[in-house]
This record gives sequence, C-alpha cells and structure tokens, in this order.
Amino acid sequence: LAAGHSVVLDAVFADEGERRAAAEVARRTRAHFAGVWLEAPPALLTSRVAARTGDASDATAEVVAKQLGYDLGPLDWHRVDASGSPAETLARVRQTLPFRAAAPA
Repeated sequence: LAAGHSVVLDAVFADEGERRAAAEVARRTRAHFAGVWLEAPPALLTSRVAARTGDASDATAEVVAKQLGYDLGPLDWHRVDASGSPAETLARVRQTLPFRAAAPA
C-alpha cells in the first residue's frame, strides 16, 4: 500500500474485529477498500478443499465444517456467490466493487 500497489488480503476474516482492522489499514493509508465475502454451498466448499493438492492452506473438511458454524456478527462486506468457476466468481466480484479495477492484460 505504501508503494501505491493494490493489496489482496486472503483469509477467513470470520471475526468482526479482523474485518474492521483490515478496513482500518486501508483508511489510514487512504487506500480504496472493498471487503468481499465469498459464499458457496457447504458441500461445494468441502469438495473444493478436499481436491486441493500442493496448497499452502491447512484447510480440511473438518475445518470447513467448523468455519461454517462461526458466528460472524454483522457482515457489511460485499457478499459474492463463488459457486461458479473462478472466472465467473471474478466477474461477480468486479460487478460488486464500488470502484472498477483494470482488467488483466
């Protein structure tokens, strides 16, 4: 951010305080901020996690089940259906953003 580059924070952000902290970093640095909450049916989330190989994530089916039980509190981020392909999800995210990011070359 300090160098003027875009930043993507990729994490669960299940805690309201974590979401507020991410927005606060953007506010302090005068960066645009758009919290995006990706959603998909539980069975699809579980199958995606099970299909991962060579991934840095420590997620398992049990982790997904636990995360689905979290009390998220108020969620004011943009909710986006992520049940389609990565390209479909990206298109939905772009439609949701309050500002437009340049399309990749």
